[in-house]
Amino acid sequence: MGAPFSDITLYLPTPLTVGTPDYCEQTSLENFVSDLYVQKMNGYKPPKTSRITIQPAFQDTWKRTWQNGSIVSIAPYFSYDEYSAFDKKGKCKYILDLIQSATIPLSEEYGWDKVVFESAYKKVLESDFKFIVDYPLKKSRDKKKIAKLIIEKTETITSVYINIEDNGSTITKKLFDKRNVWWYDCVYILARHNKWFDTDRFGIGYCKGLIDIWYSIEQNEVALLESGSRVAIIDFEKYFLFG
Repeated sequence: MGAPFSDITLYLPTPLTVGTPDYCEQTSLENFVSDLYVQKMNGYKPPKTSRITIQPAFQDTWKRTWQNGSIVSIAPYFSYDEYSAFDKKGKCKYILDLIQSATIPLSEEYGWDKVVFESAYKKVLESDFKFIVDYPLKKSRDKKKIAKLIIEKTETITSVYINIEDNGSTITKKLFDKRNVWWYDCVYILARHNKWFDTDRFGIGYCKGLIDIWYSIEQNEVALLESGSRVAIIDFEKYFLFG
């Protein structure tokens, strides 16, 4: 099957010094928009491709795209002066347009499903750059309640919520916050393990009790557990390469 599709990484020219607050702010915004775009691709994997890199610094020298193994690279036009003149929302749109200026030509050249990328672009615009991922509803074991997991992101913070509908009322609770590491965020792995623990508790149960995070309706509390022991904060970097 090959490696799964992981990310669209932007290497944008900048006069900012690496590691400074302004540089971190810029790269966080770039990665935020790219992560949102990838999520709107709904799991699509371009054939024989695990990663796309966008490298405008080579726009004047590269005469074609490049493929190194499963990594595809392209150098579309980018102007830091144009980009920096926008407010935050305008910068998000500029980054989104830059991504689209890469994925559409690549789709045409490599025979990818262009409709996926056109749809992703449209969905990001429709979201107004609000990063929210809703997971499918799940019924409780007694069939009386339904719940879902929700991921929300800012440029730097990943937040996970649960939403439960019980007897005509709706309960929304935050399970935890963590550092946003964009496409590689372990939250996407954890989210696949959302479940009802019983008729009272809903949340995440990962790796047979290694990490359990749940909300109890009866107790009206959120609990975080590592190997069965309650903790105040879970250090996800202990368990995942990108915590």
